[in-house]
This record gives sequence, structure tokens and C-alpha cells, in this order.
Amino acid sequence: MIDLNNYFKIANEINEKVARFLLSKFGLGTEIFSKRANHYGIKEDMESNEMYERYLKEKTPEVSLYTEEGERNLNDGLVWVVDPIEGTSNYWSGNPFWATQIALLHKKEPLLTIVNAPTLKQKFWAVSGSGAFLNDRKIHISRLEDLEMAVIDMGRGRKDSDKEWFDKTLTKLSKRTRTFRVFGACGLDISYCASGITDIHLNFGSEIYDLLPGALIVREAGGKVLNFQGNDWSVGDKGFLAANQALAQQVLKIIV
Repeated sequence: MIDLNNYFKIANEINEKVARFLLSKFGLGTEIFSKRANHYGIKEDMESNEMYERYLKEKTPEVSLYTEEGERNLNDGLVWVVDPIEGTSNYWSGNPFWATQIALLHKKEPLLTIVNAPTLKQKFWAVSGSGAFLNDRKIHISRLEDLEMAVIDMGRGRKDSDKEWFDKTLTKLSKRTRTFRVFGACGLDISYCASGITDIHLNFGSEIYDLLPGALIVREAGGKVLNFQGNDWSVGDKGFLAANQALAQQVLKIIV
């Protein structure tokens, strides 16, 4: 029996600790460095990742880790998935649209998740079967069914193929929808879709730790999370579509 209340308490404790740490450093300026092709980091990435790993190993030694800056093991039954700073470029440049996020997987399915944007005082969270929340308020996916009135939020990975997908998809949808947004912090972007701030989130090529925390929030908010074949999105799928059922089907007909 998995004690979700206890695991959520542990996740929330370290997430809040990291959020306070990052908030104390935000806006002070830091050096950015290249980690690999088209992927950059800052020292706060490394420091906050270490905070997560150290705390989670102490409190939950039975759970494996899959983190952006450290250990990566998805093969065990229970796994913490952590992105210490989601939206590093935003954080580095003083843009408030960034988050620190954590999710717990069981057999590669999310059980609980937290996406915390401390500069905005917005904490999105969900526990499987219990609904999705923004702070203490229950949230629900947009009920809009007219694609021409929809606000679409988009994200992508860093490969050239991901950039090509973004350009082509934007062109396909630009005349069929009301407007577009790109906030630049994947988990926060997806959470905005879950709460009806935007109507649709599309992504291609982002990493597991970018996408997964938001996926449970959308599903618990009554939305669909699909791959580009129209099936339920799962770990490893490159295409990611979050929306209500009606909008999701309309988008798939255009982009596939």
C-alpha cells in the first residue's frame, strides 16, 4: 500500500525549501554555462538539485531518482522525478515565469505532483484520484470547444527537429485559433492549461522531467493528455497534447 499522504508531505516539504532558496537568489544575477548542445544551466540548478536529492534519499531511501542535474533511474517501481528549476533561462534573466517541480511515479505513472512558481505565488498540485489545485482552489480544464476562440500555448525541445516542428505547427494552427502564448517554463505552461488560463498546450521534444509533473495536473483537472497518435501520453512519447476532449481532437486533425 503506497501512503500518498506521507509522500506528498515529503514532496511538499522539500519543494517549499527549494522554492525559498531559489527565491532568495532570484534577480541577483548568476553566470550561465553550457551543459550540452543548446542546453544551458546555472549554479542554482545544481545546488537546488542537490537539495532535492539529499533530502529525498534521507526521507525515502526506497524510492529511486530521476532528476535533471543528477541521478536518472526510471526502471524501479517508485521514482521521484525532479526538475529543480523549470524555466532556467527565465530564472537567469529575471523573468518571473519559472517553477520548481517534483512528481512521484509508480511503474511510470504519476501518483502526485507539485509545480511551484514562488515569484508568482502559484503552486499547482495534484494527487491521483483527488483532483487538481492551484494553491487551495480546485481547478478545471477549459470547457471551450471552439478552436477558433482558443488560446494555444506551445513548447519544444532543443533539437533542430524540435524547432522545425514548432515552426510548422505554428503555421498550421495560426489561422485556425485565436492567439498563442509561450511562457517558457514547461511545467508551468501545462499547469496553466490545466487551470483554464490557456485552452491547449502542445509540446514536442521536451524532457520527461519537464512534461511529467504537469501531466497529472491536467488529467486530475478533467483534461486529456495525448501523444500525437491520439493515445494517452506516456513516458517516452515526444509529442504532448493537453486540452479537453473536443479541442484535442480538433488539433490532432490539423497537426498530424
